[in-house]
Amino acid sequence: MASAAPKSEGVTVAEEDPHAPDSVALFDDMSAFVLRTYPEDEENGIAPTTTEALAKHGVLVIARVDGVAAGSGALMAHESVDGLPALEVKRMLVRPAYRGRGISKLMLQRLEDIARRRGVKKLVLMCGPRQPEALRLYERGGYSVRNAYGKHRDHPLSIFFEKRL
Repeated sequence: MASAAPKSEGVTVAEEDPHAPDSVALFDDMSAFVLRTYPEDEENGIAPTTTEALAKHGVLVIARVDGVAAGSGALMAHESVDGLPALEVKRMLVRPAYRGRGISKLMLQRLEDIARRRGVKKLVLMCGPRQPEALRLYERGGYSVRNAYGKHRDHPLSIFFEKRL
């Protein structure tokens, strides 16, 4: 299932099965991170994309360092945004032991390449204010802050971004 992947100092980023054990473990890490960082999200009903929805309507990439799963990122099907074909960036996470190596940038670039090949004209995403590293990643990657889109609504713990491809 893996496809061509960019490499950087022992890092590979490739499409993988969302049901695979490494994928599930990364999803568990992401859920734990969100709950620690935004404990009020449980009360707000904010739930991560399910594995089944991702398998059916999206694509998952996993970054590996010397074969070990270090991070993940995904694209989910989305209705058009501002009249342009769009996908939503989801499940971006780099495990703490692997941070500071540019892995998130490689994953985001890989997701953008996949989106371009699929004819997508816009990527959108939601991030929270308690994730300064993620906010910098998106800003440096050419993403602009925008208003809420699709099913999302404005919320003090939601910052929305977009990038035209």
